Amino acid sequence: DNSVFHDDPADYIWDGTDVVEIQLNGNSITVNGSGATADGSIVTIGSAGNYRITGNLADGQVIVDTEDESIVRLILNGVNIHNASNAPVFIKSAEKSMIVLQENSNNFLSDAASYIYEDAEEDEPNATVFSKDDLTIFGNGSLTVEANYNDGIASKDGLIIASGKIAVTAVDDGIRGKDYLVVKDGDITIDAGGDGFKSDNDDDPALGYIKITDGKFVINSGDDVMQAESDILISDGDLELTSGGGSGNSYNTASSAKGIKSALKTVIDGGTFVINTADDAIHSNGSLTINAGTFNISTGDDGIHADTTVEINGGIIDIAKSYEGVESAVIIINDGYIHVVANDDGINVAGGNDS
Repeated sequence: DNSVFHDDPADYIWDGTDVVEIQLNGNSITVNGSGATADGSIVTIGSAGNYRITGNLADGQVIVDTEDESIVRLILNGVNIHNASNAPVFIKSAEKSMIVLQENSNNFLSDAASYIYEDAEEDEPNATVFSKDDLTIFGNGSLTVEANYNDGIASKDGLIIASGKIAVTAVDDGIRGKDYLVVKDGDITIDAGGDGFKSDNDDDPALGYIKITDGKFVINSGDDVMQAESDILISDGDLELTSGGGSGNSYNTASSAKGIKSALKTVIDGGTFVINTADDAIHSNGSLTINAGTFNISTGDDGIHADTTVEINGGIIDIAKSYEGVESAVIIINDGYIHVVANDDGINVAGGNDS
């Protein structure tokens, strides 16, 4: 798990008296302290440290651009930032950064339907909250993200969500961590035109994974709800997942509207799942293991599908609607309760790939 190098317990502790105050004033910004400079409605943070941001920007931006090796914390304390031509929060360079949702605060970030780049060849940032380096989101406040251009929250490295109440509406992907997306806890709602959760590093098989430890999730996606280039690992949580309009919709075979989809391996150790998908509900191009959990599945295609191996060691699995209930080249059922309603095969041991 590469995120252990990112997720330092010391990152979650800091001196509350050592904070630079940044006040957003609609069309201008006031900085009370050192490490950040304001230019009109843009504030640039050039040093590691703690920065508490409060207020509104009608058309502005918070930029982090530092070579310091220590962490940069952006403490959002009731902000409403819109940017009409770019990302309202752009972490351009930082060894590590953290967005802290201050307790009881409500924070709103939004962008426009098109971005203007200094270089016509440039395509970054391309998310309402965009980080080129490791990013953590943490706190007991709320964050609402409206992504009208592309993705909602994106990191080009690793992304960890430790806690917080987060709501994302995005024309494309909701929350994306290129190297990994790790959710330790939180209350997350996503309405995405593309994928809901995504990790898309396909250069290294040790990266490109999604790991969920706990939390509450309501995710509605046009494409896959969760899509990982390597593994998806779920320990616990309360997950309500819908893709492609649900099981009553026919899906475009040129795209993908699956619920949980991994390229290498999916392992589920527990949790409560309500999955309603146009395509497969739980899918792996490699192996899929269910050790425990409660599953209520309705799908327009397969309920549980893996190209190589499905292993079920426990859990309560109720597949109320499917084309095929459980399908793989090898199926191992050691324990559990499985109820299947299928238009075709209930349990199909066949060539793993649909084709």
